[in-house]
Amino acid sequence: MDFVITCLPGVAPLLVRELTSLGLDAVEQGGAAARLGGGPEAAMQACLRSRLAERVLLPVARYEGDPLEAAPALAEAFDWAQHTAGAPGLHLRVDHERGVRGDSRVTASRFLRAAPALAPARRDSAEGALCLRMQVGEAASELFVDFSGESLQRRGYRLAGGQAPLRETLAAAMLLAAGWLQGEAAEAEREHAEAASRSKLVDPFCGSGTLLIEAALIATGRAPGLLRSEFGLLYWPQIDRAAWQRLREAAHAEIREAPAGVSLKGFDADPAVLRQARANAERAGVLGLIHFERRELGSLRQRDLGVAGGDGSDLLVVTNPPWGERLEDQEQAGWLYHALGQTLARHAPQARALVVGHKVEILDRTGMTLTAQWRVRNGPLQVWLRAMSPQRRAPAPPLRVSGEAAFDVPEQAQALVNRLRKNSRQLRRWLDQSGVQAYRLYDRDLPEFNVSIDIYGERVLVHEYAPPKTIDPSAAEQRRVWAVSAVRAALGVHREQVFLRTRSQQRGSRQYQKLDQAGEYLVVEEGAARLLVNLRDYLDSGLFLDHRPMRLRLAEEARGKRFLNLFGYTGAATVHAALGGASRTVTVDASRRYLDWAACNMAANGFSSVQHERVRADVMKWVTETQEQFDLVFCDPPTFSNNKSRDDFVVQRDHAELIRQIMRRMEPGGVLYFSCNFRGFQLDDQIRRWFVVEDISRWSIPEDFRRNMKIHYCFAIRHGHGDEDAG
Repeated sequence: MDFVITCLPGVAPLLVRELTSLGLDAVEQGGAAARLGGGPEAAMQACLRSRLAERVLLPVARYEGDPLEAAPALAEAFDWAQHTAGAPGLHLRVDHERGVRGDSRVTASRFLRAAPALAPARRDSAEGALCLRMQVGEAASELFVDFSGESLQRRGYRLAGGQAPLRETLAAAMLLAAGWLQGEAAEAEREHAEAASRSKLVDPFCGSGTLLIEAALIATGRAPGLLRSEFGLLYWPQIDRAAWQRLREAAHAEIREAPAGVSLKGFDADPAVLRQARANAERAGVLGLIHFERRELGSLRQRDLGVAGGDGSDLLVVTNPPWGERLEDQEQAGWLYHALGQTLARHAPQARALVVGHKVEILDRTGMTLTAQWRVRNGPLQVWLRAMSPQRRAPAPPLRVSGEAAFDVPEQAQALVNRLRKNSRQLRRWLDQSGVQAYRLYDRDLPEFNVSIDIYGERVLVHEYAPPKTIDPSAAEQRRVWAVSAVRAALGVHREQVFLRTRSQQRGSRQYQKLDQAGEYLVVEEGAARLLVNLRDYLDSGLFLDHRPMRLRLAEEARGKRFLNLFGYTGAATVHAALGGASRTVTVDASRRYLDWAACNMAANGFSSVQHERVRADVMKWVTETQEQFDLVFCDPPTFSNNKSRDDFVVQRDHAELIRQIMRRMEPGGVLYFSCNFRGFQLDDQIRRWFVVEDISRWSIPEDFRRNMKIHYCFAIRHGHGDEDAG
């Protein structure tokens, strides 16, 4: 007697290996099934013990011919007396192969009409009924008795899942593929002798806990079928219930304590799904083995991963990060995968990871080395399982001017080459000590070269400031060519590494207009942060380099505080606050495009939107209406901003009212850091009367901007004397 054991497409090799390890006779039958030899007891063992099987099916009738005639033909060939005698009810499900015509309800009705009068009454539910499955194909159709009833992936412990619940069988497949606590290393790890010794498992996106619960079931030898009492085999007339009971008792007897040193940890940003995870683990009887904690990927450290003082050689990371359903969410998901790879490379470089993803290009973002992969399905979606190893890569040092020029430049460009060499020499010690990857090398130092030159790792952004209309356009074009030539010669870079932008007087949102559609982002490191810049698509890169000291200060002061970022732009300040341990952040900006960019910045550092809210709104209106209180605020308004629903915002005219409204939402002891790049800015005297004001402009200007001390103004504003007058 042979049975068909179905599984998720792509999992069949793992299923055969599992069934063989249980002492069963199994061979692969396509990518989504195995053929199991032996009698009913072998099928009962598969129902009870297999972690990968979806269904255990006994073939009872076969028909080759027109699929529209399959139902009556199979009903006629079916031995009703042998398989349905005494059954309390009948549950029938019909599956059609892709492209096969037919309505499942009509087919099921035709099958039942062809049944003799003694056929049991039909049930809509598999519970308490003999279960039949009809597979209708173009060339052949087949009828099965379904020993599993409900799918075996429904263990019984999970009543609710997160936003994208992982099938229990897929979770088990990931663990078995990764070699979790197996005596023999899995395929993905055969070349690593230490694979079987990995006793610590972490899921940084644990959701409702499925992966960790399945890992705990494996660690304690708990057969997954013990968690449920309802199976279709119980209503098959030939079943030996005494044998079934003996098998269950034997499986109970094999439950053991988890091996010494086993550690299971799950982290998630959403407290609601963590509550579900704990409830699921309790129903599975393994809650005491798993440590669940509300924590985001970006805040994980070595001690959280269980590798404090080590390199992670005993750590296995198995996880299902958010995939993202909308296009913009998928972009954020890609950067979250990037953050996963970076986190492991930094804190556990010898760990092994097995990660599931919907798209290969998103999985590629991890930057980890691929050791094996499987193509499987999770419900209706095709997914990839990837076994990977972290890669620790030191960031490339930023470009500097050193030695002789790479090539000769026209005499008119030599002055700029000399100035770039001088500036680079002056910044050398600071660059060595600070470790920054993005800095300003030149800022309109020479009147004939009205440009700024910013370095972003191995790329250069040249901003040309539009000349007056009195300047001959051809002469301006020639100077532009000389400037780019001088940059390439001094830094020794290819033309593809140099990006040129022309700045003119901008008003309102025009300064943020999109110039290209390349969507190419470069990652630069700043302190503990990884920030995304775009040198091709926009006038601005997405990172204001002159605010670097302020962002680093926010990171130092943010722990445990509620942080507000007004006119938040691409959210770089929010990233630093989150990395510094802010309990909550809110980023407000009128541009959806830049808020999406901010979301990607947060994702690239391992943070989701659960604790970090983004608000698209007019800042003045929002801060006037909000009732939320904050402990730390950063506000960097533009000089001018147009608005359709109210008067345009002019920073010199409107900053006093803006600051007053912000301070209404400030907790005692909190601080507002107010910055402005309007060169003629003067702080309203009322602000100094109402609040305690500290001018930190000189401190806030970094070393690479010291040649222009009016690049911005910055103030620390706190509650203090006279605050009652500000109401």
